[in-house]
Amino acid sequence: MIPYLSALLLVAWLPRLAWLPVLLLLLLPLMRRRRWQRPLFIFVAASLYAALWGGWQLSHRLPDAYVRSDVGMQLQIDSLVSRQGRRQSFTVAVIAVDDTSGPIARLRRLKLSYYDTSTRLQAGDRLHAVVRLFPPRGLSNPHAFDSERRYLSEGIDARGYIRTLRTRESSRFSLAAVRQTLGDHIDAVYSPTAAATLRALTLGDRAGLSDGQWRLLSETGTAHLMVVSGLHVALIAAIGVLLARGLCLPLLYLGVSALTVRRAAILLALGFATAYALLAGMGLPVQRALIMVAVFLGGEWLLRPISAWQRWRVALVLVTLWQPLAVVEAGAWLSFGAVALLIWMTGIKRSGTRMAGDWWRLQAQLFVGMLPLTALLFQQIGLLAPLVNCIALPLASLFVSLLPLLLPVSVMMGLPWLTATISQGIDGFWRGLSWARDELGLYLALPEPSWVAVATSVLAIAWWLTPFPLRWRWLSVVLLFPLLTTAVRLPAEGSFRARVFDVGQGLAVLVETAHSTLLYDTGPGYNGGGSVFPYAIAPLLRAQNRARIDQVVISHADSDHSGGLEALRQRIEIGTLISGQPDMFEELAARDCADAAPLRIDGVSIQLLQAAGVRGDNERSCVVVVEGRYCTLLLPGDLGFPGEQALSQSVLPEVDWLLAGHHGSATASSEQWLQRLQPKQVIFSRGRFNRFGHPATEVLERVDAIEAQVRDTAQEGALLLEDRPGCPATGQREVKRRYWTAG
Repeated sequence: MIPYLSALLLVAWLPRLAWLPVLLLLLLPLMRRRRWQRPLFIFVAASLYAALWGGWQLSHRLPDAYVRSDVGMQLQIDSLVSRQGRRQSFTVAVIAVDDTSGPIARLRRLKLSYYDTSTRLQAGDRLHAVVRLFPPRGLSNPHAFDSERRYLSEGIDARGYIRTLRTRESSRFSLAAVRQTLGDHIDAVYSPTAAATLRALTLGDRAGLSDGQWRLLSETGTAHLMVVSGLHVALIAAIGVLLARGLCLPLLYLGVSALTVRRAAILLALGFATAYALLAGMGLPVQRALIMVAVFLGGEWLLRPISAWQRWRVALVLVTLWQPLAVVEAGAWLSFGAVALLIWMTGIKRSGTRMAGDWWRLQAQLFVGMLPLTALLFQQIGLLAPLVNCIALPLASLFVSLLPLLLPVSVMMGLPWLTATISQGIDGFWRGLSWARDELGLYLALPEPSWVAVATSVLAIAWWLTPFPLRWRWLSVVLLFPLLTTAVRLPAEGSFRARVFDVGQGLAVLVETAHSTLLYDTGPGYNGGGSVFPYAIAPLLRAQNRARIDQVVISHADSDHSGGLEALRQRIEIGTLISGQPDMFEELAARDCADAAPLRIDGVSIQLLQAAGVRGDNERSCVVVVEGRYCTLLLPGDLGFPGEQALSQSVLPEVDWLLAGHHGSATASSEQWLQRLQPKQVIFSRGRFNRFGHPATEVLERVDAIEAQVRDTAQEGALLLEDRPGCPATGQREVKRRYWTAG
């Protein structure tokens, strides 16, 4: 098992698949030792399989050369349609392509949007449309979700939007259409909160749950209840077993063998589990859950003494064969880790216990056993989780078990009293979680722990869960100290570091000193609502356990600079808000950049400037100059030629890092401005394949004329700027380079 998993991890961490043959050749001398031959053979076979799977997926991906291609296609919507404002988003299976040559003909699935609200698309619809295509690229930021890996895992070969919808045919008999119909009925019958909860539990559609609800689930340790997982699939399978045994019991009196009855129950259980998985969308987590349940049912079918550990190992192998990248999925680690803990704990004999005591002990030990994983993956420890799960888990399990009966009766028969009861019960569940979180608390947020802290905590947990007397197990608590006392590495006094986030066509820069933080702009907002902040910027702040930003500077009010402000305010305390257009943030008591005095924070000089005597929103951008011990950074927002000319008359230092004004627009970064500042590196914060053509060719030529190095978030991901000799800038795509990453 270790050689097999190690091989999958090796391939998942490779920057390029072409490196694998070289690495395998280095292992050839070890094959001469007989005792190493079997594990090495498993390692080589597994790594080759994972590489072939990855290469096959990549071979279908739309190349960059075909960006913005307009292609006529016949498609079928195979997911639920998500609606936000005038935007409808969904995935489609490609049935036929008008252009049958080249890479476009190899496309299998697409992630699309449609912006015409006059036509309401539904899951299962067959479409003939002209689609504008883009490669399946995503943002690259530290600690953020890897959307490119998800695209690869789900076989999504391109993304884009429908330009022209030629024809649409509705389908009522496909699985996707059944899911859409059930979702629409749920939305029509239940309250918004109840509908969002039911859609998550039955359809695997979690889009209706708000960020606040997810934070509540996370902080109370109950997020697993709202994700279709092994628990839910196993419960539905158990219903199948009980139903089959009840129906087949009379057959025993008619001479039917007990073995036949037993296997009929297993088949019905597997059928129930599969039907539920299909209804839930058969996403990657649901696929893992179904495989695990099928393996455990298969052991019962064979009537052989197959241990739980053997079934666990078989399930792990099958899941990773089906989806090799599951080895780097947080959900897979949590699922298999929890099941392994359950197997371990149920194998420990204890005397003199009762059912209630056993249930409490199980929850407490599960919580303790999963501590390293939750701390590493989610940077938190919810001390309330064992208590809440003791109550919430049985209630949720009972509710899921009754769903096959409750939903058809309440939705199809339209019984108002039943739908009202279900809605009130779900609302009561959320109120109970909120009360437990607000009144009892017991939530501990942590910075991202080091691998040393995680390793020592794993040893501590293993020691704690042994059947030794309690007086010996208490010593393991000492090994948890590195996990609980992890601290974020901060710049030294007099130095700073800055992070230019990859937010697409927008801007967000985090500047950190020894004891303070400044956030310059908050990334773009979306037309239909929401912003990029929760996905690109918040993950790093959460990993650092930041509860406060001392200075927030909004350069000006344009949405691509201020769109994430509301999301920031919902998550983190803001010390002082400063803007070049304070009148646009009057309700937030924003201070005027023009009146801001120079700051000296932890030995770092921070100067806020605004061009005088010029007109236009962009020219009012608040300009920030950060000077540390070794390096200087200048952030001009969307400042254009007039503003640059006005500020060039000020006392400005030469800079090491200059953010290109207005994302590289031809109306900014003038020759006079560049000659005045003499930057060593010019940074472009822009969206890849943006429709504005940023950075403009003439800007790149002006940068080349002063022999400055070009840095680009669209190509390199988020950039880390460190105030130390040499003033290095490191791209996130270089730090975390994988074979599926773009660029």
